[in-house]
Amino acid sequence: MTRLAEDRRGRVPFALLGVLLLVGASTYAATVTTQGPSRIDRDAAVAMERASAGTTAALRSAVGEAARAAAAEPVTAPAETPFGRLLSDDRPFRDALRLRIYLTLRERLRATRYRRGSVRAVAALPGATTPSELRRAMDRVRVAGVENGTALRVTVRNLTVTVRDGERIVAREHRTRTVTVSTPVLALHDRATAFERRLNRSPLEGSGLGRRLTARLYPVAWARGYAQYGGAPIANVVANRHVETTTNGALLETQRAVFGRSDPEGREAMRRAALELGVEDLTAATPIGSDRATRVVPRPNARVDPSSALPTRRGTSAPSPNHRIDVDVAPLAGRSLTGLRTTSIRSNRSLDGVTRAAYRVEARLLTRSRRTYHEPRPEPDPPGDGWELANTTVTTDDEVEATVAEPPTPAANERRFDSFSRLVVLDHRVRWTWQRGNDTRVSSGGWRERYRVGVTLVGEYAPDGPAPDRPTGPLFERGGALGGPNLAGVPEKAVTTLVDRQGGRDAVAAAVAADALEVTERPVYGDRPSDLRSWTDRDLRGLRNRLSNVTVGVRAGAVATYTTNPPGRLAATLRQRRGALIDPPGRYRGAADRARVAARAALVDETIRRLDRRAARHAETRRAFDEVLGRVGIDSPRALRRTLETRTTPVPTQRAGIDGTPPGGNVSPVPDGSPAYLTVTSVSHERARGVPPDRPYRPLSAKNVNLFTAPYGDAADAVSGAASDGSSAVRLRTAARTLVASDGVNGSVDGRASLGNAVSTSLDGLRERARDVVADETRLTRTAAEAAVAEGFARWEDPGRRGLAAANGSLARAIAVAADRRAEGRDPDRRDRLETRLAAAFAEDLRSPSTSVAQERVESVVERVRGRVLGRASDVATKRLYRKRLNETVGAVPAGLPVAPVPGYWYATVNVWDVEVRGAYARFTLRTDRGAPAPGGATRYVRDGSVVRLDVDGDGSRERLGRDERVDFETGTVVAVAVPPYRTGVGDVDGNADERSGTWPEPKCTSWEASACPRSE
Repeated sequence: MTRLAEDRRGRVPFALLGVLLLVGASTYAATVTTQGPSRIDRDAAVAMERASAGTTAALRSAVGEAARAAAAEPVTAPAETPFGRLLSDDRPFRDALRLRIYLTLRERLRATRYRRGSVRAVAALPGATTPSELRRAMDRVRVAGVENGTALRVTVRNLTVTVRDGERIVAREHRTRTVTVSTPVLALHDRATAFERRLNRSPLEGSGLGRRLTARLYPVAWARGYAQYGGAPIANVVANRHVETTTNGALLETQRAVFGRSDPEGREAMRRAALELGVEDLTAATPIGSDRATRVVPRPNARVDPSSALPTRRGTSAPSPNHRIDVDVAPLAGRSLTGLRTTSIRSNRSLDGVTRAAYRVEARLLTRSRRTYHEPRPEPDPPGDGWELANTTVTTDDEVEATVAEPPTPAANERRFDSFSRLVVLDHRVRWTWQRGNDTRVSSGGWRERYRVGVTLVGEYAPDGPAPDRPTGPLFERGGALGGPNLAGVPEKAVTTLVDRQGGRDAVAAAVAADALEVTERPVYGDRPSDLRSWTDRDLRGLRNRLSNVTVGVRAGAVATYTTNPPGRLAATLRQRRGALIDPPGRYRGAADRARVAARAALVDETIRRLDRRAARHAETRRAFDEVLGRVGIDSPRALRRTLETRTTPVPTQRAGIDGTPPGGNVSPVPDGSPAYLTVTSVSHERARGVPPDRPYRPLSAKNVNLFTAPYGDAADAVSGAASDGSSAVRLRTAARTLVASDGVNGSVDGRASLGNAVSTSLDGLRERARDVVADETRLTRTAAEAAVAEGFARWEDPGRRGLAAANGSLARAIAVAADRRAEGRDPDRRDRLETRLAAAFAEDLRSPSTSVAQERVESVVERVRGRVLGRASDVATKRLYRKRLNETVGAVPAGLPVAPVPGYWYATVNVWDVEVRGAYARFTLRTDRGAPAPGGATRYVRDGSVVRLDVDGDGSRERLGRDERVDFETGTVVAVAVPPYRTGVGDVDGNADERSGTWPEPKCTSWEASACPRSE
């Protein structure tokens, strides 16, 4: 093998290379160790850290400034502009706050710079001028409330810090900064929102303005309603001045519930308004005037007594919806007794029919027949071929002779009245008629039968009627409770009815043998004692008194809302107590005793039947009542009842501030409304700084509608359908009361004479009916009966008062006294019987259209009375003098809806007011010292309806973002009042059933509308 020569050209020895590497590394290490990091790197690091720290301070400052600005001009409704659409509809306030934080922080960062030598550090946010850029910018900012909204935690993402050395960028970082700032802006906004939400709640939607208004207005309405019923000169039970004052009281209570305190100036204004309202109601001489705001609303910054507080409702005995009404049976018990006395005896519901039924005996013939001899009956034999039988006639002759035999034996529960036995021979003759063509032949035959017949006439005591079954004794002999006949004459009547009227004993025996006895049983009624009627009358009067004391207690509120049916409850109560009321003995002492108990049972049952009819009519009236409520937007009486039952006036827990204790203490917002008291009259800038100068502002509008106004006869007929002919007519009582009310006016009233004639005509029918009743009950001559009726009518001088006497029972009592004095003989029960019958007759006639009066005549007189009283007033002062006179006059006119509107029997009169309120504060401020920029300052959250503008694109002009809507509300309630029956009822009788105050309902500059009076810019 040949070794190749080694080529060493251009090569460096390996040892030399290693030496060079070792020397170079040593030299570099020595250089680095000697010099360290560069100056630029060290300055860049310091500038980056200092600038980053400055961004935190800038963000904290920007959040505080943006929060105060957002509170001063809170956006609650976005504008329909490109920049307004940056804010969402459901969270405009928070979105506007994020936008303000971004813009304020961007501005703050421009001053956040740090320089070290030639190195400069700058923090910045991206510029944004278009809506899309601003939307992305807002996405960088997140806000969240902490400590229940009393502090704000803000996070800003992608905040850029850039370090430059001259024009060269040395370093750049994107950082996220989070700070927590003690500012209550979210708490203030959320509380204001919660306050407004509560203001717009209905009475059934929880504890809000609607429920508090209900709680405050109900006592006013019930107190005034009962005062009107008692005769106080009140023509307008629920006026808008009451709605205004109670609404403001409810507003202050809602403030305390939400914020922990109420507006001090509002409390002072409420105190003045309550005093003025009290004076108005007591004197009935100072109506609401245009200067009410001047008298009630305090001047801004006026000294307020720190001890003044919301007026409290002290304990009072004034009626309320919880007031118990005792509904009794008295009127119907008396009518039931009269009905039993006057109904025909053929009716098992008459008193005579019931007592007669207690003397009923079921008489029956028990028969026995045994054939002792008989011959066969011959068969027909035709006279020849072709003859056909055309007719067969059988006649029977009987021979009857007495015999000795055992008649049938009565059952254990039957009494033997008579018995006899007979031997009966029956001779039967038969004739056959034959026919062939035109020829006729007759053939005959006969046969004989003998029978032994026994007959027993028995009777079983079988009383009919409502008396409970009990043993009765003695029977069929004189004695018993009254010592009367006690069915002693029944056997003779039974013999007459079942034996003598069928031909006697022999004829009955022959009929039994021939199986041809037609009548085998008949009811027979015994003779009743002559004093049975008076005895049962006395007993029934005592029972009537017991029935009259049967009552059921119902809440007045349930009556007022038609959600209880007292007649139905009374009927159920009587059914439960029927046995105790009838009180039957364990054994009747003869038929008379049973007749007495049967009469008692009949009275109880008749009263129950009448109550059932009243309950059915009540249910019908309620269905129509539903329709009336539906026309004003009320679902049903149940909804009305729930409004009443859920009304509360919660005593707010006095708190130091909003829940949550952030560093530095509690937040205690102080509400400040402008106007402090919302009136239906105009408020000027002088009284409310939130109202622009020269722009009068009406902060409240109210509407209340009285559903059943004067006269209530037409309302009752319209609701219950009581007018049988469908005509527009009112009852005699209503027409008479209107006629009496017109007496309070000096001078003549057009139409009064016509109304008086109509009332007199209606009374003529009652006069004739009374004469017939008196003649029938007392057996007076026609002339004497007419004289008694005339004496009774003469107790009242004019037709109006006579009509009222006829309706309330006084006329029946007066006629009964006069007739009893003229009647012969002494009868201690006659006057009571006569009064009861007269009252029942009058009640029946008063339901008839013949006693009604045309509605037009009544309304015409009412309107002219009002016009005459007010027409005498030439100026405001004179009107005040006449207002009380007006109330006294038209206050006598009836109003309201009688519950179960039957003349002579109802247990309450009700009326309903549908109330609506709309309002807005011209400016509503929440003030707190938390989050203030300097000690002693305050953070203010202001809602005044102004337009919110902000320069978002940096062009120097402010763009419209939206509006900070006024704190406004719309709510209402329904008030129902029930008073006892008769008198004038309850309701507004001043002719203003639909009362509207303020600018209802048109929105304009002086209205409640939030955008009506924008703040000057």
